[in-house]
Amino acid sequence: MFKATGRRSVVLAMLIAAGFAMTAASPAAAGAGRPAIIGGKDATEAYPFMASFQLSRLREHHCGGSLVAPDWVVTAAHCKGLMKPGKTRVRIGSHERDTGGVLAGVERVVTYPYHDRRGMWGARKHDILLVQLDRRVDLEPIRIAGDPGRVGEPTRIIGWGMTCDDLDDPACSSGSRRLQELDTVRLPDTRCSGFNRGTELCTGDLRGRAASACNGDSGGPQIRRVAGRWELIGVTSRDGDDVNDRMDGDAGCSTGPDGEPGVGIWTDVTHYHSWIAEVTAAGTPAARHSRS
Repeated sequence: MFKATGRRSVVLAMLIAAGFAMTAASPAAAGAGRPAIIGGKDATEAYPFMASFQLSRLREHHCGGSLVAPDWVVTAAHCKGLMKPGKTRVRIGSHERDTGGVLAGVERVVTYPYHDRRGMWGARKHDILLVQLDRRVDLEPIRIAGDPGRVGEPTRIIGWGMTCDDLDDPACSSGSRRLQELDTVRLPDTRCSGFNRGTELCTGDLRGRAASACNGDSGGPQIRRVAGRWELIGVTSRDGDDVNDRMDGDAGCSTGPDGEPGVGIWTDVTHYHSWIAEVTAAGTPAARHSRS
């Protein structure tokens, strides 16, 4: 999965402990106008459901998420180490990761019952997590699609992640202050390594370029148009063609080991639709005070 990068990686690794979240370095170092979600561009439309998780004492973005109910956000399970009830802030509905939108806190974290199970090559088999906010927000949640669509259908990913693959370059690893989007396409399962068939989506750039999500994009949405509107199909999980981490300072998100355009893996949110509906429906006022 994508890991902590940048000048604060040691601090973040200590916070994460058992898992690794994709993170950005100091917001002040972010280069305005640089492409992020490697190869992406500035967001071209409103995404009121888009969320940024920011641990208050570090005051920087570390994972994305999608508002699926007025007080619930879905994100990646490997982001859990930085989800701190009473401490983590959630900025929702803004193109800017540091300003605008609506701010809320984290009330509790709900993990999928089998989230610790491992699949191919030791990859987390159920990289999905629900976060309940400490209040309802007046923004439109995104609808979860009935199915992820067919292989070959266009999709889109969104986030504030790394701008390029060089982990040692602050201009790359600090990500973008402005929300980025990248048009993508669902690929055959066989294109991804360490892939858990049936619960994940293999995805690449729509035009076949070396472009993808990277560190800082974890938990963010993969969406597709259904009847003229965006619906949620995926949660950003990990690189799809580097089983082992690269040791040459290259994150390897946008390229494969052979240097050709790379692929990524997204958790198939549609597979977990019933679980999400059950958890969010059970979020009664009494349950809001039971933090886990």
